[in-house]
Amino acid sequence: MIFSTSRLHPEARRALAGLGLVEASADGRTLAGCAALLAWPSDIDYAVLAKMASLKVIQTISAGVDDVDFAKVPAGVAVYSNAGAYTVPAAEHAWALLLAAAKGVGARSRTENYILSGRTLLVLGCGAIGSAVAKLGKSAFGMRTVGVSRSFSAPEAFDARRPPEELEGSIPEADAIVDALPLNRGTRSVLGYRALSKMKRAVVLVNVGRAETVDEPSVARILTERPETRYASDVFWRRGGKEDFASELWSLPNFYGTFHTAGGLGAEEALRRAEEAAAENLRLALTTGRAQNLVDRSDY
Repeated sequence: MIFSTSRLHPEARRALAGLGLVEASADGRTLAGCAALLAWPSDIDYAVLAKMASLKVIQTISAGVDDVDFAKVPAGVAVYSNAGAYTVPAAEHAWALLLAAAKGVGARSRTENYILSGRTLLVLGCGAIGSAVAKLGKSAFGMRTVGVSRSFSAPEAFDARRPPEELEGSIPEADAIVDALPLNRGTRSVLGYRALSKMKRAVVLVNVGRAETVDEPSVARILTERPETRYASDVFWRRGGKEDFASELWSLPNFYGTFHTAGGLGAEEALRRAEEAAAENLRLALTTGRAQNLVDRSDY
C-alpha cells in the first residue's frame, strides 16, 4: 500500500491504481502496512513515519529534498526526488527573470538594456532544469553555454562542461548566470561574497534553485556596491522553517523577484504534472525497482 499525505489529482491516482493508495489520513494499522510514502517534504510527519513499519520508499512531489530530515528516515528506506518534473515551467521562468532583469522591465527609471544574444551563459546545476535553460539560450539567443555541475542530463546543451571545483573560475566569463542548484551540504552559500565579486559588473544572476545557495548579505552587498549588477530570484531564504519573502533585496533597484511561482505553487497545470510524474516514478520503484532520481543521502 501507498500512503499519500494529500489527495492527488485524478491522473496521479490512475498511475497508482491497484497499488492500494491511501490518501490524507490513515489509522495506525493501515500505516504499518504501507510500503511507500508520497509527500511534499514539508508535509512529512515523522511521528506518522515511525508507525510505517513496512516502509521501503519515500517519493517526494517536490524537486528538492532539502526539507527531508534524513536523520529520522530509516537507513534502509530509499528516497526519490521529483527532479525533472518542473523542467518546462522552471526553465521558462528562469528566462522570464533573465530577460526582465536584462531589459529593466519594471525599473523605476530609465535603465541600460543588456544584450544577451551571442554572449556567454553560465548555468550552475545542469540537471533537467539547468539543461533546458541552456538549450533555450543556445537555440533562441545563440549564446555560448557553460555548465558547472556534478553531472549533466543533456551534455549536448553545453559548449563547455566543468566540475563544481571550477565554479569560481567560470564566473568571470559569464554575461548571464542561472543558478539551478539543489540545496545540500556542498551548495549551501556556494555563491558567497568571494564568488559573487568575481562576476562582471554588468551581469545578470538568476536563481530558480534554492535561495540558500546564495548568501543573502553577500548578494545585498554586491548589488549595493555595483548598481550595474542585477539579481533576479524566484526563491527566498527560509526563516523559522518557512520561506520568507520579506527580503531587504526588494528595496534595491537592481533586484527583480517573483514569489516562488516557477513550479507547482504558481500553476495548477505544473502541480498536476508534478504529481503525475511523482506517482509514475513511485509506481516504477515499487513494481520494477528501476525508478529515477534516487537521492544520495550523504549529500544531506
